[in-house]
Amino acid sequence: MRGGRTSARRVAALGFVLALTATGCGQKAGVGTVYAGGQVQQGAAGDAFGAPGGEGGDFSGGGGGDLSGSGGGSGGFGGGSGSGSGGGSGSGGSGDSGTGGTGGSGGPGDEGSPQPGEPGGTSGGDSTGVTSSTIKIGVHAPVTGAAAIPQASFENAVGVYFDAVNRAGGINGRKVEVLFEDDGFDPNRARSVCKTMVEQEEVFLLIGGAGADQIDACARYASAVGVPYLSAGVHETRPGLGPLANLSTYFALSLTYEQQVPLLAKLVKSEFGGDKVGVIVADNDSLDNFYSRADSAVKSVAGGNLVLSRRIPKNTTSDAPAVGTSICQSGAKVVLWNASPSSFLNVLKSMACSVTFIGPGLTNGLNIVASVGCPNVSGSLFYSPFPGMDVMRQNKTFVQAYQQRNGSAPDDIGAAIYGAEEMVGAILRATGKDLTRESFMGTIARTKNFNPGVYPPTSFSSRFGGTAMNLLRADCNKNEFVTVRRNERP
Repeated sequence: MRGGRTSARRVAALGFVLALTATGCGQKAGVGTVYAGGQVQQGAAGDAFGAPGGEGGDFSGGGGGDLSGSGGGSGGFGGGSGSGSGGGSGSGGSGDSGTGGTGGSGGPGDEGSPQPGEPGGTSGGDSTGVTSSTIKIGVHAPVTGAAAIPQASFENAVGVYFDAVNRAGGINGRKVEVLFEDDGFDPNRARSVCKTMVEQEEVFLLIGGAGADQIDACARYASAVGVPYLSAGVHETRPGLGPLANLSTYFALSLTYEQQVPLLAKLVKSEFGGDKVGVIVADNDSLDNFYSRADSAVKSVAGGNLVLSRRIPKNTTSDAPAVGTSICQSGAKVVLWNASPSSFLNVLKSMACSVTFIGPGLTNGLNIVASVGCPNVSGSLFYSPFPGMDVMRQNKTFVQAYQQRNGSAPDDIGAAIYGAEEMVGAILRATGKDLTRESFMGTIARTKNFNPGVYPPTSFSSRFGGTAMNLLRADCNKNEFVTVRRNERP
Protein backbone atom coordinates (compact mmCIF):
# COMPACT_ATOMS: atom_id res chain seq x y z
CA MET A 1 0.00 0.00 0.00
CA ARG A 2 1.13 3.54 -0.63
CA GLY A 3 -0.27 7.06 -0.51
CA GLY A 4 -3.30 5.96 1.50
CA ARG A 5 -4.45 3.60 -1.21
CA THR A 6 -5.33 0.31 0.38
CA SER A 7 -5.41 -1.98 -2.60
CA ALA A 8 -2.98 -1.04 -5.38
CA ARG A 9 0.25 -2.98 -5.39
CA ARG A 10 3.17 -2.80 -7.74
CA VAL A 11 4.12 -6.17 -9.12
CA ALA A 12 6.95 -7.21 -11.35
CA ALA A 13 4.81 -7.64 -14.40
CA LEU A 14 1.49 -8.15 -16.00
CA GLY A 15 -0.99 -10.44 -14.25
CA PHE A 16 -3.46 -11.42 -16.88
CA VAL A 17 -5.72 -14.24 -15.72
CA LEU A 18 -8.07 -13.90 -18.71
CA ALA A 19 -11.33 -15.24 -17.55
CA LEU A 20 -10.13 -16.91 -14.39
CA THR A 21 -12.65 -16.70 -11.57
CA ALA A 22 -9.80 -16.81 -9.12
CA THR A 23 -10.20 -16.59 -5.38
CA GLY A 24 -7.80 -16.11 -2.54
CA CYS A 25 -7.69 -16.66 1.18
CA GLY A 26 -9.02 -13.25 2.08
CA GLN A 27 -5.97 -11.22 1.09
CA LYS A 28 -4.85 -9.87 -2.22
CA ALA A 29 -2.37 -11.34 -4.60
CA GLY A 30 0.63 -9.33 -5.64
CA VAL A 31 4.38 -9.21 -5.54
CA GLY A 32 5.74 -6.16 -3.79
CA THR A 33 8.64 -5.59 -6.15
CA VAL A 34 9.16 -2.73 -8.57
CA TYR A 35 11.17 -3.65 -11.65
CA ALA A 36 10.79 -0.33 -13.39
CA GLY A 37 11.01 2.75 -11.25
CA GLY A 38 10.66 6.43 -11.99
CA GLN A 39 7.80 8.84 -12.10
CA VAL A 40 5.02 8.32 -14.58
CA GLN A 41 4.57 11.21 -16.97
CA GLN A 42 1.34 12.68 -18.15
CA GLY A 43 0.62 12.45 -21.85
CA ALA A 44 2.10 15.24 -23.89
CA ALA A 45 -0.07 18.33 -23.82
CA GLY A 46 -1.02 20.08 -27.01
CA ASP A 47 -0.53 17.14 -29.37
CA ALA A 48 -4.16 16.33 -29.78
CA PHE A 49 -5.43 13.12 -31.28
CA GLY A 50 -8.63 11.89 -32.79
CA ALA A 51 -11.13 10.77 -30.20
CA PRO A 52 -12.04 7.10 -30.15
CA GLY A 53 -14.80 6.32 -32.59
CA GLY A 54 -18.41 5.78 -31.81
CA GLU A 55 -20.67 2.83 -32.33
CA GLY A 56 -18.82 0.98 -35.05
CA GLY A 57 -17.96 -2.68 -34.79
CA ASP A 58 -14.64 -2.17 -36.53
CA PHE A 59 -11.62 0.00 -35.81
CA SER A 60 -13.00 3.00 -37.63
CA GLY A 61 -15.65 3.68 -35.02
CA GLY A 62 -17.99 4.49 -37.84
CA GLY A 63 -19.82 1.21 -38.17
CA GLY A 64 -17.96 0.02 -41.24
CA GLY A 65 -16.74 -3.48 -41.87
CA ASP A 66 -13.00 -2.89 -42.16
CA LEU A 67 -10.16 -1.07 -40.48
CA SER A 68 -9.92 1.95 -42.72
CA GLY A 69 -13.05 3.77 -41.62
CA SER A 70 -15.36 5.85 -43.75
CA GLY A 71 -12.93 8.61 -44.65
CA GLY A 72 -9.42 9.92 -44.62
CA GLY A 73 -9.68 11.12 -41.07
CA SER A 74 -6.99 13.75 -40.74
CA GLY A 75 -7.31 13.80 -36.96
CA GLY A 76 -6.35 10.20 -36.28
CA PHE A 77 -3.19 10.74 -34.27
CA GLY A 78 -2.95 14.52 -34.26
CA GLY A 79 -0.37 14.52 -36.99
CA GLY A 80 -1.90 17.33 -39.00
CA SER A 81 -3.49 16.72 -42.35
CA GLY A 82 -1.93 13.41 -43.29
CA SER A 83 -4.32 10.97 -44.93
CA GLY A 84 -5.30 7.61 -43.60
CA SER A 85 -3.70 7.73 -40.17
CA GLY A 86 -6.99 7.86 -38.35
CA GLY A 87 -10.10 6.01 -39.31
CA GLY A 88 -13.62 7.33 -39.18
CA SER A 89 -15.04 10.62 -40.28
CA GLY A 90 -13.10 12.88 -37.95
CA SER A 91 -12.50 16.42 -39.03
CA GLY A 92 -9.19 16.43 -37.19
CA GLY A 93 -6.98 19.26 -36.15
CA SER A 94 -4.30 20.62 -38.43
CA GLY A 95 -0.80 20.66 -37.10
CA ASP A 96 0.50 19.64 -33.71
CA SER A 97 -1.85 21.95 -31.86
CA GLY A 98 -4.96 20.53 -33.47
CA THR A 99 -7.98 19.73 -31.39
CA GLY A 100 -8.47 16.23 -32.72
CA GLY A 101 -11.32 14.78 -34.64
CA THR A 102 -14.10 12.36 -33.96
CA GLY A 103 -12.58 9.60 -36.00
CA GLY A 104 -11.44 6.17 -34.93
CA SER A 105 -8.77 5.35 -32.41
CA GLY A 106 -6.21 4.86 -35.14
CA GLY A 107 -6.53 3.38 -38.58
CA PRO A 108 -4.06 1.07 -40.19
CA GLY A 109 -2.21 3.61 -42.31
CA ASP A 110 0.13 2.57 -45.08
CA GLU A 111 2.19 -0.57 -44.81
CA GLY A 112 5.40 1.33 -45.56
CA SER A 113 7.58 3.33 -43.23
CA PRO A 114 5.78 4.99 -40.31
CA GLN A 115 4.77 8.56 -40.94
CA PRO A 116 3.95 11.26 -38.43
CA GLY A 117 0.66 10.34 -36.85
CA GLU A 118 1.06 6.62 -37.56
CA PRO A 119 2.14 3.88 -35.13
CA GLY A 120 5.89 4.11 -34.73
CA GLY A 121 5.97 7.64 -36.14
CA THR A 122 6.54 10.91 -34.35
CA SER A 123 3.04 11.79 -33.21
CA GLY A 124 2.80 13.18 -29.69
CA GLY A 125 -0.38 11.36 -28.73
CA ASP A 126 -1.30 10.38 -25.19
CA SER A 127 1.69 8.82 -23.45
CA THR A 128 0.18 8.65 -19.97
CA GLY A 129 1.84 5.79 -18.11
CA VAL A 130 4.97 5.82 -20.27
CA THR A 131 8.37 7.29 -19.42
CA SER A 132 11.71 6.92 -21.14
CA SER A 133 12.37 3.86 -18.97
CA THR A 134 9.01 2.42 -17.88
CA ILE A 135 5.56 1.34 -19.03
CA LYS A 136 2.90 1.28 -16.34
CA ILE A 137 -0.03 -1.10 -16.81
CA GLY A 138 -3.11 -1.72 -14.67
CA VAL A 139 -4.65 -5.14 -14.09
CA HIS A 140 -7.81 -6.16 -12.28
CA ALA A 141 -8.87 -9.69 -11.34
CA PRO A 142 -11.01 -11.34 -8.65
CA VAL A 143 -8.70 -12.64 -5.96
CA THR A 144 -11.52 -12.56 -3.40
CA GLY A 145 -15.21 -13.21 -3.73
CA ALA A 146 -15.13 -15.86 -6.43
CA ALA A 147 -14.30 -19.53 -6.91
CA ALA A 148 -11.78 -21.89 -5.43
CA ILE A 149 -8.63 -21.15 -7.43
CA PRO A 150 -5.51 -21.25 -5.21
CA GLN A 151 -4.18 -17.79 -4.43
CA ALA A 152 -0.59 -19.06 -4.37
CA SER A 153 -0.88 -20.11 -8.02
CA PHE A 154 -1.92 -16.61 -9.01
CA GLU A 155 0.83 -14.95 -6.99
CA ASN A 156 3.49 -17.22 -8.46
CA ALA A 157 2.21 -16.74 -12.01
CA VAL A 158 2.05 -12.96 -12.08
CA GLY A 159 5.05 -11.45 -13.80
CA VAL A 160 6.89 -14.58 -14.89
CA TYR A 161 7.04 -13.44 -18.53
CA PHE A 162 7.77 -9.77 -17.92
CA ASP A 163 10.23 -10.55 -15.16
CA ALA A 164 12.30 -12.40 -17.74
CA VAL A 165 11.75 -9.62 -20.29
CA ASN A 166 12.87 -6.98 -17.79
CA ARG A 167 16.04 -8.93 -17.00
CA ALA A 168 16.79 -8.96 -20.72
CA GLY A 169 16.42 -5.19 -21.01
CA GLY A 170 12.67 -4.69 -21.24
CA ILE A 171 10.57 -3.86 -24.28
CA ASN A 172 12.08 -1.29 -26.62
CA GLY A 173 14.31 -0.17 -23.77
CA ARG A 174 11.55 0.14 -21.16
CA LYS A 175 10.85 -2.03 -18.12
CA VAL A 176 7.26 -3.06 -17.47
CA GLU A 177 5.70 -1.95 -14.18
CA VAL A 178 2.23 -3.17 -13.25
CA LEU A 179 -0.41 -2.18 -10.73
CA PHE A 180 -2.81 -4.89 -9.63
CA GLU A 181 -6.26 -4.46 -8.07
CA ASP A 182 -8.56 -7.09 -6.59
CA ASP A 183 -12.02 -6.42 -8.02
CA GLY A 184 -13.73 -8.80 -5.59
CA PHE A 185 -15.70 -10.51 -8.39
CA ASP A 186 -18.02 -7.47 -8.28
CA PRO A 187 -18.69 -5.34 -11.41
CA ASN A 188 -19.20 -2.15 -9.41
CA ARG A 189 -15.97 -2.64 -7.52
CA ALA A 190 -14.21 -3.56 -10.77
CA ARG A 191 -15.24 -0.27 -12.35
CA SER A 192 -14.12 1.59 -9.24
CA VAL A 193 -10.65 0.05 -9.15
CA CYS A 194 -10.20 0.62 -12.87
CA LYS A 195 -11.13 4.25 -12.39
CA THR A 196 -8.58 4.54 -9.60
CA MET A 197 -5.82 3.04 -11.72
CA VAL A 198 -6.62 5.35 -14.63
CA GLU A 199 -7.34 8.63 -12.87
CA GLN A 200 -5.03 8.41 -9.85
CA GLU A 201 -2.30 5.95 -10.80
CA GLU A 202 -2.30 7.06 -14.45
CA VAL A 203 -1.72 3.67 -16.06
CA PHE A 204 -1.07 3.39 -19.79
CA LEU A 205 -3.61 0.65 -20.42
CA LEU A 206 -5.88 -1.75 -18.56
CA ILE A 207 -6.03 -5.53 -18.60
CA GLY A 208 -9.18 -7.40 -17.62
CA GLY A 209 -7.93 -10.45 -15.79
CA ALA A 210 -11.05 -12.31 -14.89
CA GLY A 211 -14.81 -12.53 -14.69
CA ALA A 212 -16.96 -11.62 -17.68
CA ASP A 213 -19.17 -9.13 -15.83
CA GLN A 214 -16.16 -7.37 -14.30
CA ILE A 215 -14.44 -7.22 -17.68
CA ASP A 216 -17.60 -5.75 -19.19
CA ALA A 217 -17.85 -3.04 -16.52
CA CYS A 218 -14.22 -1.94 -16.81
CA ALA A 219 -14.14 -2.13 -20.60
CA ARG A 220 -17.08 0.26 -20.86
CA TYR A 221 -15.45 2.69 -18.44
CA ALA A 222 -12.12 2.49 -20.28
CA SER A 223 -13.76 3.22 -23.61
CA ALA A 224 -15.46 6.29 -22.18
CA VAL A 225 -12.11 7.76 -21.13
CA GLY A 226 -10.05 6.62 -24.13
CA VAL A 227 -7.86 4.04 -22.38
CA PRO A 228 -6.87 0.81 -24.20
CA TYR A 229 -8.46 -2.25 -22.59
CA LEU A 230 -7.54 -5.86 -23.35
CA SER A 231 -8.97 -9.12 -22.08
CA ALA A 232 -9.71 -12.66 -23.04
CA GLY A 233 -12.80 -13.13 -25.15
CA VAL A 234 -15.92 -13.17 -23.03
CA HIS A 235 -19.51 -12.42 -24.09
CA GLU A 236 -20.08 -10.17 -27.10
CA THR A 237 -23.03 -8.11 -25.92
CA ARG A 238 -25.16 -7.27 -22.91
CA PRO A 239 -28.86 -6.34 -22.80
CA GLY A 240 -29.36 -2.61 -22.50
CA LEU A 241 -25.66 -1.83 -22.84
CA GLY A 242 -24.88 -2.95 -26.36
CA PRO A 243 -22.06 -4.93 -27.96
CA LEU A 244 -18.50 -4.85 -26.68
CA ALA A 245 -17.53 -4.46 -30.34
CA ASN A 246 -18.88 -0.91 -30.15
CA LEU A 247 -16.29 0.08 -27.55
CA SER A 248 -13.59 2.08 -29.26
CA THR A 249 -10.69 0.96 -27.04
CA TYR A 250 -11.63 -2.68 -26.36
CA PHE A 251 -9.70 -5.67 -27.74
CA ALA A 252 -10.40 -9.37 -27.10
CA LEU A 253 -7.29 -11.53 -27.38
CA SER A 254 -9.07 -14.87 -27.76
CA LEU A 255 -12.33 -16.22 -29.17
CA THR A 256 -15.50 -14.96 -27.51
CA TYR A 257 -18.02 -17.37 -26.01
CA GLU A 258 -20.26 -16.86 -29.02
CA GLN A 259 -17.39 -17.53 -31.43
CA GLN A 260 -16.79 -20.86 -29.71
CA VAL A 261 -20.36 -22.08 -30.28
CA PRO A 262 -19.56 -23.59 -33.73
CA LEU A 263 -16.67 -25.50 -32.15
CA LEU A 264 -18.99 -26.88 -29.49
CA ALA A 265 -21.67 -27.83 -32.01
CA LYS A 266 -19.07 -29.67 -34.12
CA LEU A 267 -17.91 -31.46 -30.98
CA VAL A 268 -21.44 -32.64 -30.22
CA LYS A 269 -21.84 -33.93 -33.77
CA SER A 270 -18.43 -35.57 -34.16
CA GLU A 271 -17.89 -37.03 -30.70
CA PHE A 272 -21.40 -37.57 -29.37
CA GLY A 273 -23.57 -38.18 -32.43
CA GLY A 274 -26.75 -39.98 -31.44
CA ASP A 275 -26.35 -39.24 -27.72
CA LYS A 276 -28.88 -37.26 -25.72
CA VAL A 277 -27.60 -33.75 -25.07
CA GLY A 278 -28.21 -31.03 -22.50
CA VAL A 279 -27.37 -27.31 -22.48
CA ILE A 280 -26.89 -25.54 -19.15
CA VAL A 281 -25.85 -21.88 -18.91
CA ALA A 282 -25.73 -19.49 -15.96
CA ASP A 283 -28.49 -16.89 -15.89
CA ASN A 284 -26.16 -13.85 -16.06
CA ASP A 285 -27.70 -11.50 -18.61
CA SER A 286 -24.28 -11.29 -20.26
CA LEU A 287 -24.73 -14.94 -21.29
CA ASP A 288 -28.16 -14.46 -22.88
CA ASN A 289 -26.71 -14.24 -26.38
CA PHE A 290 -24.43 -17.24 -25.85
CA TYR A 291 -27.30 -19.32 -24.52
CA SER A 292 -29.52 -18.47 -27.49
CA ARG A 293 -26.79 -19.38 -29.98
CA ALA A 294 -25.70 -22.53 -28.14
CA ASP A 295 -29.26 -23.81 -27.81
CA SER A 296 -29.91 -23.22 -31.51
CA ALA A 297 -26.59 -24.72 -32.65
CA VAL A 298 -26.95 -27.86 -30.56
CA LYS A 299 -30.55 -28.27 -31.67
CA SER A 300 -29.41 -28.08 -35.29
CA VAL A 301 -26.98 -30.99 -34.87
CA ALA A 302 -28.76 -33.04 -32.19
CA GLY A 303 -32.38 -32.53 -33.20
CA GLY A 304 -34.71 -34.40 -30.86
CA ASN A 305 -31.75 -35.59 -28.81
CA LEU A 306 -31.56 -32.17 -27.16
CA VAL A 307 -33.39 -33.28 -24.01
CA LEU A 308 -32.48 -30.51 -21.56
CA SER A 309 -31.86 -26.80 -22.07
CA ARG A 310 -32.02 -24.42 -19.13
CA ARG A 311 -30.47 -21.52 -17.24
CA ILE A 312 -29.20 -21.88 -13.69
CA PRO A 313 -28.46 -19.33 -10.95
CA LYS A 314 -25.03 -17.71 -10.96
CA ASN A 315 -24.60 -18.93 -7.38
CA THR A 316 -25.52 -22.61 -7.11
CA THR A 317 -24.63 -23.19 -3.47
CA SER A 318 -28.21 -24.17 -2.64
CA ASP A 319 -29.42 -25.09 -6.14
CA ALA A 320 -26.74 -27.61 -7.11
CA PRO A 321 -28.68 -30.74 -6.05
CA ALA A 322 -31.71 -29.68 -8.10
CA VAL A 323 -29.53 -28.93 -11.12
CA GLY A 324 -27.79 -32.28 -10.81
CA THR A 325 -31.11 -34.08 -10.50
CA SER A 326 -32.46 -32.39 -13.63
CA ILE A 327 -29.42 -33.56 -15.60
CA CYS A 328 -29.72 -37.16 -14.44
CA GLN A 329 -33.48 -37.31 -14.99
CA SER A 330 -33.14 -35.93 -18.52
CA GLY A 331 -31.08 -38.90 -19.66
CA ALA A 332 -28.45 -36.62 -21.23
CA LYS A 333 -25.08 -38.25 -21.83
CA VAL A 334 -23.29 -35.01 -22.74
CA VAL A 335 -23.95 -31.52 -21.34
CA LEU A 336 -22.76 -28.24 -22.83
CA TRP A 337 -21.89 -26.18 -19.74
CA ASN A 338 -21.15 -22.49 -19.32
CA ALA A 339 -21.18 -21.43 -15.68
CA SER A 340 -18.52 -20.84 -13.06
CA PRO A 341 -16.08 -23.53 -11.88
CA SER A 342 -17.55 -23.36 -8.39
CA SER A 343 -21.01 -24.08 -9.78
CA PHE A 344 -19.55 -26.86 -11.92
CA LEU A 345 -17.93 -28.53 -8.92
CA ASN A 346 -21.04 -28.10 -6.77
CA VAL A 347 -23.23 -29.74 -9.41
CA LEU A 348 -20.71 -32.54 -10.07
CA LYS A 349 -20.66 -33.47 -6.40
CA SER A 350 -24.45 -33.58 -6.24
CA MET A 351 -25.00 -35.85 -9.26
CA ALA A 352 -25.95 -39.51 -8.95
CA CYS A 353 -25.26 -40.19 -12.64
CA SER A 354 -22.26 -39.84 -14.94
CA VAL A 355 -22.23 -37.54 -17.98
CA THR A 356 -19.57 -35.89 -20.13
CA PHE A 357 -19.40 -32.10 -19.92
CA ILE A 358 -18.17 -29.86 -22.72
CA GLY A 359 -17.86 -26.10 -22.80
CA PRO A 360 -16.10 -22.91 -23.88
CA GLY A 361 -12.78 -21.79 -22.39
CA LEU A 362 -11.34 -21.35 -20.03
CA THR A 363 -12.00 -21.66 -16.31
CA ASN A 364 -13.73 -25.03 -16.23
CA GLY A 365 -10.71 -26.54 -17.98
CA LEU A 366 -8.26 -25.65 -15.21
CA ASN A 367 -6.41 -28.42 -13.43
CA ILE A 368 -7.80 -27.37 -10.06
CA VAL A 369 -11.22 -28.36 -11.43
CA ALA A 370 -9.87 -31.74 -12.51
CA SER A 371 -8.14 -32.40 -9.19
CA VAL A 372 -11.26 -31.53 -7.18
CA GLY A 373 -13.84 -32.87 -9.63
CA CYS A 374 -12.29 -36.25 -10.47
CA PRO A 375 -13.53 -38.90 -10.99
CA ASN A 376 -16.86 -37.22 -11.86
CA VAL A 377 -15.22 -34.82 -14.31
CA SER A 378 -13.37 -37.58 -16.19
CA GLY A 379 -13.49 -37.20 -19.97
CA SER A 380 -14.94 -33.69 -19.91
CA LEU A 381 -13.86 -31.50 -22.83
CA PHE A 382 -13.31 -27.76 -22.50
CA TYR A 383 -11.72 -25.23 -24.83
CA SER A 384 -8.85 -23.05 -23.67
CA PRO A 385 -6.69 -20.27 -25.17
CA PHE A 386 -3.59 -22.11 -23.95
CA PRO A 387 -2.65 -25.80 -24.24
CA GLY A 388 -2.54 -28.19 -21.29
CA MET A 389 0.47 -28.70 -19.10
CA ASP A 390 1.40 -31.81 -21.07
CA VAL A 391 2.37 -29.37 -23.84
CA MET A 392 3.48 -26.43 -21.70
CA ARG A 393 5.98 -28.53 -19.76
CA GLN A 394 7.84 -28.91 -23.06
CA ASN A 395 8.10 -25.13 -23.45
CA LYS A 396 11.60 -24.67 -22.01
CA THR A 397 11.47 -20.88 -22.13
CA PHE A 398 8.30 -20.83 -20.02
CA VAL A 399 9.45 -23.52 -17.59
CA GLN A 400 12.84 -21.88 -17.03
CA ALA A 401 11.31 -18.43 -16.55
CA TYR A 402 8.80 -19.80 -14.03
CA GLN A 403 11.42 -21.78 -12.12
CA GLN A 404 13.80 -18.83 -12.04
CA ARG A 405 11.08 -16.65 -10.58
CA ASN A 406 9.54 -19.13 -8.14
CA GLY A 407 11.97 -22.00 -7.65
CA SER A 408 9.23 -24.52 -8.41
CA ALA A 409 7.52 -26.26 -11.31
CA PRO A 410 4.77 -24.26 -13.07
CA ASP A 411 1.06 -24.99 -13.07
CA ASP A 412 -1.59 -24.19 -15.66
CA ILE A 413 -2.53 -20.87 -14.09
CA GLY A 414 1.09 -19.92 -14.63
CA ALA A 415 0.74 -21.03 -18.25
CA ALA A 416 -2.43 -18.98 -18.71
CA ILE A 417 -0.89 -15.80 -17.41
CA TYR A 418 2.41 -16.35 -19.20
CA GLY A 419 0.66 -16.76 -22.54
CA ALA A 420 -1.39 -13.62 -22.05
CA GLU A 421 1.60 -11.58 -20.92
CA GLU A 422 3.45 -12.83 -23.98
CA MET A 423 0.64 -11.66 -26.28
CA VAL A 424 0.45 -8.18 -24.75
CA GLY A 425 4.24 -7.96 -24.83
CA ALA A 426 4.21 -8.75 -28.55
CA ILE A 427 1.85 -5.84 -29.21
CA LEU A 428 3.94 -3.46 -27.11
CA ARG A 429 7.10 -4.58 -28.88
CA ALA A 430 5.54 -4.15 -32.33
CA THR A 431 4.43 -0.62 -31.48
CA GLY A 432 8.01 0.53 -31.15
CA LYS A 433 9.74 3.18 -29.09
CA ASP A 434 7.18 5.89 -29.86
CA LEU A 435 4.59 4.43 -27.49
CA THR A 436 1.30 6.23 -27.05
CA ARG A 437 -2.21 4.97 -26.51
CA GLU A 438 -2.99 5.83 -30.12
CA SER A 439 0.08 4.12 -31.55
CA PHE A 440 -0.59 1.02 -29.43
CA MET A 441 -4.16 0.70 -30.69
CA GLY A 442 -3.06 1.61 -34.18
CA THR A 443 -0.53 -1.22 -34.12
CA ILE A 444 -3.30 -3.71 -33.35
CA ALA A 445 -5.38 -2.33 -36.21
CA ARG A 446 -2.54 -2.28 -38.71
CA THR A 447 -0.65 -5.43 -37.78
CA LYS A 448 -3.73 -7.53 -36.93
CA ASN A 449 -1.82 -10.79 -36.62
CA PHE A 450 0.20 -11.57 -33.50
CA ASN A 451 1.55 -15.06 -32.88
CA PRO A 452 4.12 -15.07 -30.07
CA GLY A 453 3.71 -18.78 -29.37
CA VAL A 454 1.59 -19.98 -26.46
CA TYR A 455 -1.81 -18.59 -27.42
CA PRO A 456 -3.36 -19.09 -30.86
CA PRO A 457 -2.57 -16.28 -33.30
CA THR A 458 -4.80 -13.24 -33.44
CA SER A 459 -6.45 -11.67 -36.47
CA PHE A 460 -7.87 -8.26 -35.61
CA SER A 461 -10.33 -7.48 -38.37
CA SER A 462 -12.66 -6.32 -35.59
CA ARG A 463 -12.50 -5.79 -31.85
CA PHE A 464 -12.46 -9.57 -31.45
CA GLY A 465 -9.02 -10.89 -32.39
CA GLY A 466 -9.24 -14.57 -31.50
CA THR A 467 -8.91 -17.20 -34.23
CA ALA A 468 -8.73 -20.60 -32.53
CA MET A 469 -8.77 -22.54 -29.27
CA ASN A 470 -7.09 -25.57 -27.75
CA LEU A 471 -9.29 -28.53 -26.82
CA LEU A 472 -8.51 -30.07 -23.42
CA ARG A 473 -9.79 -33.32 -21.87
CA ALA A 474 -9.96 -34.18 -18.17
CA ASP A 475 -7.66 -37.13 -17.50
CA CYS A 476 -8.37 -38.41 -13.99
CA ASN A 477 -5.43 -40.79 -14.09
CA LYS A 478 -3.26 -37.66 -14.11
CA ASN A 479 -5.71 -35.37 -12.28
CA GLU A 480 -5.29 -32.74 -14.97
CA PHE A 481 -6.56 -31.61 -18.35
CA VAL A 482 -4.49 -32.85 -21.29
CA THR A 483 -4.32 -31.42 -24.80
CA VAL A 484 -6.49 -33.12 -27.43
CA ARG A 485 -6.11 -30.62 -30.28
CA ARG A 486 -4.20 -27.37 -30.68
CA ASN A 487 -5.38 -24.21 -32.42
CA GLU A 488 -8.74 -25.56 -33.55
CA ARG A 489 -10.64 -22.98 -35.61
CA PRO A 490 -14.44 -22.57 -35.72
